Amino acid sequence: MTDIEDVGLRAALRNFGELVRCKRQACRWYFRELAEKTGIDIVKLSDVEQGVDALTDIERETLCEFFGIDIDAFPKMLRNERRKAASENAETPDGLRSAPVVDLTRYRESWQKITTLPRD
Repeated sequence: MTDIEDVGLRAALRNFGELVRCKRQACRWYFRELAEKTGIDIVKLSDVEQGVDALTDIERETLCEFFGIDIDAFPKMLRNERRKAASENAETPDGLRSAPVVDLTRYRESWQKITTLPRD
């Protein structure tokens, strides 16, 4: 796992944990009650809220369905946070060296066909 992916993962875990915590607290439930209702271990629920663990896919889906959270919420958060981490990294001088270079010659021919005026 690269540094960008690791930073993005930690941020996504933290965001997802905050979302779960807010939903649980809005319902005024303790971990024990939530564990009984969802069948997910108390320690795992605590780890999710602390941003340490994302659970298994099945457990995460169960938790999301239980709280009415979009099932794809965590993957979306992960993708967004990795994108943010990559763009922040690209703005630094070291990041510029590792940023991907776009090969414009590959696009030039199709672009010229679209943007040039028709010949008479």
